[in-house]
Amino acid sequence: MEHFADPRWADYVRGVGAAGAKREIEAHLLSGCGECKPAFDFWKWVGDFAARDVAYTPPDNLTRLMKLALYNEQVPETETWTIANLVYDSMSRPLVAGIRSGGTSTRQFVFEAEGLTVDLRFEKKPQSNIIYASGQVLDKQTPLTWMDNTTVILWTEKGKTIDVAEANKHGEFQLQFEAQDQLRISIVTMGRKTVRIPLGSFEA
Repeated sequence: MEHFADPRWADYVRGVGAAGAKREIEAHLLSGCGECKPAFDFWKWVGDFAARDVAYTPPDNLTRLMKLALYNEQVPETETWTIANLVYDSMSRPLVAGIRSGGTSTRQFVFEAEGLTVDLRFEKKPQSNIIYASGQVLDKQTPLTWMDNTTVILWTEKGKTIDVAEANKHGEFQLQFEAQDQLRISIVTMGRKTVRIPLGSFEA
């Protein structure tokens, strides 16, 4: 009695291959072959496992931790960078002074550099020391151009990574961090210098 090699089992459980080959294997299994039944069970388990693995998406917090671990391996920041210019502050202050208690809980900044516009919004909830930041990176010349492949890194003044985010296809990203002094954001995009944004002090 003819049995089947592993490649044919692999094709069968994945639903690929000629229809005649599929019918041949099904007829063979119905015949009660004691040698091929365990082989089929094994390859079906492999196929089901592969399908579940493809559908698996790691939790956001785990992804964030892994990114921080990678960036905290003392990977140096690129030497080709430029300081962004502040063009808008929702509190109408000429220099970035951070978010301070007693003021508004939400504050917006707009920066420009390297042909990019960076819109940043910071929010601190009452009775919390956590700052929630959301932003968007746009191309000034072609605003409808997707700004994916953009990495946003939040650093301390001494170069320690606080948070890392990958912008989506619309250039949008989110960060969160504890209020503290002397932070900066680096916007890393393809084909441009790194844009560095000093944030000053974030107080509780």
